Amino acid sequence: MDKLKNLLVLFALISAQLINAQTVTLDETVFTHANASTFVSGETILFKIYCIKSSDKSPSTISKIAYVELVDESKKSVFKTKIALKNSTGQGDFFIPTTLKTGNYKLISYTTWMLNKNVSDYFQIDVKIINPFKSKDGAEQKLNTGNIAAPTIQTVLPVSIENTASTNPNIKLRLPKKTFTNRELVDLKIESANSLYEDGNYSLSVRKIDNLASKTQATAADFSTSSKETNLIDLQNQTNKLILPEVRGEVISGKIVSKNGTDIINGKFVGLSLPGKSFTFEVSQTDAGGNFVFYLKDVYYTSNITVQLIDEKAENYTLTLNDDPAINYSGLSFPAASELSYALKENIVERSIAAQIENAYFHKKVDNLSKIPTLEPFYSPLAKQYVLDDYTRFKTLKETSVEVATDIFIRQKDGKNYLHVNDPSIFPQLPEPALVLVDGLYLENQNELMNYPMKNVYKIEVIIGRYYVGSKPFNGLVSFTTFDKNFTSTHTGSSIVKTTMLSAKPKKIYNKIEYLNQTDEARIPDYRNQLFWAPEVKLNDSNTTFYTSDVSGNFEVRLEGFTKSGIPVSVKEFIEVKDASIN
Repeated sequence: MDKLKNLLVLFALISAQLINAQTVTLDETVFTHANASTFVSGETILFKIYCIKSSDKSPSTISKIAYVELVDESKKSVFKTKIALKNSTGQGDFFIPTTLKTGNYKLISYTTWMLNKNVSDYFQIDVKIINPFKSKDGAEQKLNTGNIAAPTIQTVLPVSIENTASTNPNIKLRLPKKTFTNRELVDLKIESANSLYEDGNYSLSVRKIDNLASKTQATAADFSTSSKETNLIDLQNQTNKLILPEVRGEVISGKIVSKNGTDIINGKFVGLSLPGKSFTFEVSQTDAGGNFVFYLKDVYYTSNITVQLIDEKAENYTLTLNDDPAINYSGLSFPAASELSYALKENIVERSIAAQIENAYFHKKVDNLSKIPTLEPFYSPLAKQYVLDDYTRFKTLKETSVEVATDIFIRQKDGKNYLHVNDPSIFPQLPEPALVLVDGLYLENQNELMNYPMKNVYKIEVIIGRYYVGSKPFNGLVSFTTFDKNFTSTHTGSSIVKTTMLSAKPKKIYNKIEYLNQTDEARIPDYRNQLFWAPEVKLNDSNTTFYTSDVSGNFEVRLEGFTKSGIPVSVKEFIEVKDASIN
């Protein structure tokens, strides 16, 4: 309780400073390292996002969520993803389907705190997408592959690769040689003797270079020198509403209104349920205008949410959720449209065939999702558990409450059933019902539980006594966990909103092809243009080795990132892969 009081006092002090301040400093920006800037349908845009301070490029601890969008030439977002930031970095990807037409796009990254800046201050990468199956106007067209059976790319760069590699005296990309054969181990070592560089965040890409025109991406070093200014917001003359940063996690807000215009809207309790395996339930109170805000401190990988008014006369109100802040992309500038040269047809066909082969064998090379941590319920470890398989099972809740979970009893009021928790220390029992959750979903109307089959319920957890969620008191807590953890409620109304939200995706552990035993993989084709992608790289680590593929040509090895003190790191090296069968 003392800890909670201290947090409330701290929050009040910060809020007072914000209100009294004349200006607010927007010392936050993002840098994104993508694996390429030109893609063919069937390939994947891989990226890592760095959330850093605008001033010195050290990690920013303000935002816990970042966003990445792919915007087309009509200034519309075609893809959007939410990135959970850990240690001020995050990662993600976009698969390029055949539904996207050939054209120029922009990969745009930002945080909600950056939405107070101009769109031109968001990080942007010019991306070219080539769809051999659909023309620029969207019409279907046939890809003429001719007699090309498989890619055998041996592109010669217009300049010597020895002359284009970039160096950094503090970090070395050490390779045993510069030329390799197909399916050969590349023992890459990233070394640094400077302790300042060892403690940093880095990402590494190894990708094929061909003749398809591509826009040069800004490196971390380029970005560091070109973006140093911080923005100041004058709160006194701010014309637009200030968009708050997602300091603790995602922000969800909304408003209630009275249907007849006379019911009180101030001080009403609103509940937010994020059900699932890892669930949470939050309570917020409305202000004088009926507005409410939720701050989610943890990352929940679920898109289903339910927000509802907690009130006996909830049907007298209408609840709505606020939309995400609208971003005006009308001012974006795209490169001038240009026709693809017929001379690039072979390159495009080979890239497309390679992508199709890789996607056909995706089940053999699938990426793994990192294990999502199971979060303990917010009431843990206070609850008393009844694992129903430990007892004789009964069909209904009424029978189960009488014979097994004897702390629970049922009362009726105005035709509705409410669960209560018996508190032996109080007589008579308090009239308020308990907080009732099913797989984390708050149930205001508990009638549907009366006929719910108890065979689907794994356990019941009970807390006896007064229980507070935020400032909302409940007379105990009853939580049901089903075997499938997918309970849905049929309750509807104007005071309840069931919707889906953009949720963060779990981290991927990108597949590493290995040829330790050639016979196991000999019959599986390998046409990777992206030989290696490591969004989290440690210097002086041995986990940066990779194998070449059946694709020959020149490949760029690119390391990007920042040290903890904000020093940018951009290092390039080049290798060549030759077909051993060609002398």
